[in-house]
Amino acid sequence: MTASQPLPEFDGCQTVRRIATGPIADLYQAIQQPLGRQVLIKALSPSILPSSPFAATLEREARLLSALHHPAIPRVFDFVRRDARMWLVLEYIDGWPLAELLGKLGRFTPVSATAVALELARALEHAHRHDVVHRGLTPDTIFLTRAGQVKLTSFSVAVDERMPTAPELLDGGSASSAPAYMSPEQILGEPADPRSDIFSLGVLLFELLSGTRPFEGTDERSVAQRIRHDAPTPLGRLAPGVPSALERVVMRCLEKMSSDRFHSAAELVAALEGALDDLGGGPVRARALEALASAGLVDAPAGAGDEPPQSVAVERPRTSLAPALRGLVALSALIVAGGAAIQYFAARREGTSPARGAHEHLELTPASAGYLRVVVEPWAVVFVDGEKIDVTPFARAIPLRPGPHHLRFEHPAAPAERREVELVAGESVLVDVKMRVAVAAVDGGAAEPFELDARATGDAGDAAPSP
Repeated sequence: MTASQPLPEFDGCQTVRRIATGPIADLYQAIQQPLGRQVLIKALSPSILPSSPFAATLEREARLLSALHHPAIPRVFDFVRRDARMWLVLEYIDGWPLAELLGKLGRFTPVSATAVALELARALEHAHRHDVVHRGLTPDTIFLTRAGQVKLTSFSVAVDERMPTAPELLDGGSASSAPAYMSPEQILGEPADPRSDIFSLGVLLFELLSGTRPFEGTDERSVAQRIRHDAPTPLGRLAPGVPSALERVVMRCLEKMSSDRFHSAAELVAALEGALDDLGGGPVRARALEALASAGLVDAPAGAGDEPPQSVAVERPRTSLAPALRGLVALSALIVAGGAAIQYFAARREGTSPARGAHEHLELTPASAGYLRVVVEPWAVVFVDGEKIDVTPFARAIPLRPGPHHLRFEHPAAPAERREVELVAGESVLVDVKMRVAVAAVDGGAAEPFELDARATGDAGDAAPSP
């Protein structure tokens, strides 16, 4: 179509301009009459017959979107067939893709990045509840509107368990997502499930926080290899201002095995809500508007730099509370003394030192860290200084403060294993543990413990049972 050619007409809509054209579908901005509302027209290219698989995919996208009703997912207003033509009438998004914002900003602030990821996780939770897996999360398919709304677009490659036919891509490609944002199972050509979307969201959040993707490479093949085999660079190295709790959320999204990630988008939503509260909270739209304002795309939201409102003290009638306070102090002293004794004896039973205060938690992202890598056969729950870290296998290195650390490995069918390590800042220590798993004798005799031989059971490390 040249500039002199007239814009196509669509029933009930006045075409304003052509936004983009592709080999399969063209996009137009239009005004739906008589409502006068702005809409996006996604029309099948004139060169594609309505009987082709590509046309079936456009109809499929319309059916998927019609079943979803979420503020972060564009609405579908109509699906029209007219002779040899076919088009979708969609909600018009007046905003910018994340790719453009990243190009302007380099990276988002932790609070803005978390707010955007939270809204995306909520959209995914809604889609997954309706059996829809997006499969195509990238910075080009996510938009921030002028009003600060987050929009997840491009459901043309989504899958629905109720629609078994695999979709054909409307851009003429063959991958369900850009390789840099695909999960390990997608790289291997395995079916995507909701946890595949969680991995892609983890890649996006990593990029929003650090300005770089966790798995970079010189070409698509090297990127795919890194996604399958390499642990991502610790986020704290690339973005030192990211809180450790938020880094743990990102790294769990990026686990190689889908069973080690968040089990659902709902679980990820809860984790991101907690991380956002730790960062100061606030409405998602306000945080998104802050990012848009930083990029110079909108005016700064009113009150963005204001101090949070202070609580107002209310004067109440004064009553003598001295007798009650004396009793409360005595009771508190008894509770503290009893708690200290319980902690002491519990620590002795676990074989750990009670020196670490009850309020002091293991610092998993210290400013200057040493790194612990763990390999366990067949698998174990890993504790560091008395705190549970994760269940093996996991590929990432654990960043810890330099100095001595006590490790404990637990398996339901084996005695606990303990190790002591001394970490040095900037260096990595590998701990290789073989659990002495007890297996019952096959001849009906008494159970005799022996070390499980991975050669006799297959690759036990690839399929860790739940503890």
